[in-house]
Amino acid sequence: MNLVVAEGPLLDQILGLTHEIWSEGLTQRAYAQWNAAQLRTPWGRQHLQRFALVDDGRLLATAKRYRYRAHLDGRAGWMAGIGAVFTPHLQRGNGYASQLIERLLDVERRDGVLFASLFSEIGTTYYERLGFVAVPLDEVTVRVERRDGAPAMLVRAGDDRDLAAVEAMHKVRSSDVRFTLNRDRSMIHYALAKKRLLAGLGPLGLRQVEFVVAEEGATAVAYALLHENANGWTIEEAGDRDPAGARLGAMLQVLVAREPSAPLPLIRAWWPSAFPVPPQLTLTDRSAARDVFMVRPLADVAMPEKAEDVFYWHSDYF
Repeated sequence: MNLVVAEGPLLDQILGLTHEIWSEGLTQRAYAQWNAAQLRTPWGRQHLQRFALVDDGRLLATAKRYRYRAHLDGRAGWMAGIGAVFTPHLQRGNGYASQLIERLLDVERRDGVLFASLFSEIGTTYYERLGFVAVPLDEVTVRVERRDGAPAMLVRAGDDRDLAAVEAMHKVRSSDVRFTLNRDRSMIHYALAKKRLLAGLGPLGLRQVEFVVAEEGATAVAYALLHENANGWTIEEAGDRDPAGARLGAMLQVLVAREPSAPLPLIRAWWPSAFPVPPQLTLTDRSAARDVFMVRPLADVAMPEKAEDVFYWHSDYF
């Protein structure tokens, strides 16, 4: 059995097999375009690869491997993200997926990666057998206080000139937390591009993505990335230079005021404990995120254990 980078006909086979599971409503052609476009972004070219375990040309298992710059207990290093783990139906029950993961993590360990992580859609038992432990992430419902009229605030569409300010806001907010990703401009651009591509390649009207900012002078001082569909809104990530988060709260009031006669949308978010709750917002229905974040050390490091240890936005789900 060989571990290889999945490309060419092998990649086409993998995308054909996984389309039904992870296509997010995209056609098979659009699903392939979405995956290819992520790899063409500056961040994706350097930090994302898809691997396969093969035997004499036969696909046994496959997974994506992400490399994230991260901070853990004040130490800068790398986190390996394992995603899209898949075994073809006829090969299941032979342990190929676990062998693939172990081989990938052996490579990561030799390269000095601090720890590995993944998001499990199948509960925790399988990955606990591979040495991963669950770390809860808080998911909440966000209620926006509706006012008569909108706050006197200019909210505009964000663009690449705002990424430096977004990076700076993240650094300040996450500085006192045990674990956070180093979200530089390249990574933020990737997260935005991934969401926009998904919306653009999908059926008309299925979903919408908004990147909005409030600015003072020519500098963004608050922002939000929103994913909107028929079920409501998801705050994918947000930031605010105001210690109380009041600008972000006012921005959301402006957005819901665009349709004053419509009921307030259901707004959900992964809300880091270290991020302030703006005075215009109320967080309810706090629960653990449906997709379980799990981690495994690859070096002599202590893993985060509770939601307060982690600063993580839904935008960086992989």
